Amino acid sequence: MRLSRIPQRVSHALAAVASAFSCPQGQHFRVFCWLLVTLILSEGGATLKALSRRMPRSLAYWTVLRMLRSGYWDAAFLVDEVSVAVLATLPPPADGVIHLTGDSTVTERTGEQQPLARKTRTNEYAPYVFGQALVVVIAQWGHYRVPVRAAVVDPKLKGHQNLLFRQMLQDFVPPAWVKAVIVEADAAFAAKATLKLITEQGWGYVFGLARTWKLADGTHLRDLARHTTHACYQRYVAHKPDGRRKCYWVFRRTARVRHLGYVTILLSKRRRNDGPQRIKLLVTNLAEATTTGTILSHYSRRWGVEVVFKELKSGLHLGQMQVTKEPRRVERGLLLPILAYLLLLRLYGREFSAEYGASIWQLKRRFTEEVYQEHYDRSEHRWRKKLDQYRAAA
Repeated sequence: MRLSRIPQRVSHALAAVASAFSCPQGQHFRVFCWLLVTLILSEGGATLKALSRRMPRSLAYWTVLRMLRSGYWDAAFLVDEVSVAVLATLPPPADGVIHLTGDSTVTERTGEQQPLARKTRTNEYAPYVFGQALVVVIAQWGHYRVPVRAAVVDPKLKGHQNLLFRQMLQDFVPPAWVKAVIVEADAAFAAKATLKLITEQGWGYVFGLARTWKLADGTHLRDLARHTTHACYQRYVAHKPDGRRKCYWVFRRTARVRHLGYVTILLSKRRRNDGPQRIKLLVTNLAEATTTGTILSHYSRRWGVEVVFKELKSGLHLGQMQVTKEPRRVERGLLLPILAYLLLLRLYGREFSAEYGASIWQLKRRFTEEVYQEHYDRSEHRWRKKLDQYRAAA
């Protein structure tokens, strides 16, 4: 079904970023609103041609394509602005602690005209895929998951993933209600400059750590994991964001690590008799009074960004938009689903408590019902008005 008008709530929610589109002749803000609406409403393919079929007939496919190729708007800037509005809208937590979690995902692509795609794999056992890597940083508290920064990795730049992650942390401005910030990420983001930056900003961190790191006395962490006996491990309980309990066997030690200083190191494994290869190394600069279960609970929040990736790919069609040739176009095609995600949180996030939250599919269902109900009501009102005119003329 083709819609004839942008939903009123959407136009009001995005009115603050209308000034970011500097080409009034191209109606870029109007096309931008329609792209977000159709991304949320679409259940099948989300190519530009498929999305344009749900828009008014006055917006042809070439109009949408021209807007996506235009250089008069910046998708990364829009993500920053809309995320600030979402953070100001949602109710803050009682303790004033916000968690920043970062990770990257790969959207598989085909074809030769993919300037930001590369051949990669997630680990040594996974198959190779050809795709584009996207780095996302989300803010979490309770059940809320808000993407605050996102960028596409350039495969031609060495270490670009960590450079983007550090830049996102530098650009993030915590809301006024924040009392403490804790950053969580996997070992791929545990660079020396990143951990130093977090410490200088006065934030806490809980990171996975590679086994190649060394203590101040020259001992490798892999040797520490290999020679620590089973008797040194104790059983601790971690609580996931959804309230579920998870038990781990942990050896905790305060040590001086090269380039980090005195930090707390955790050797964690699922079962007590697991071998050294199954041990997860964690590092944190939180106070020594912080319990081991609390540190494990903080690191378990890293799963929240994986949930966001699943919602973006399954619910908002991340990576399905067929845009090629220029890096700027590709970046916009990958950031538009994130903007649609933020739009749903802007519209309905405040109505759900942080204790229970809501999935993106629930918000999509509610948005779809309201949009079509508004469309039917407007059509009925228009036809009733015409019928009254015919009756008066008769």
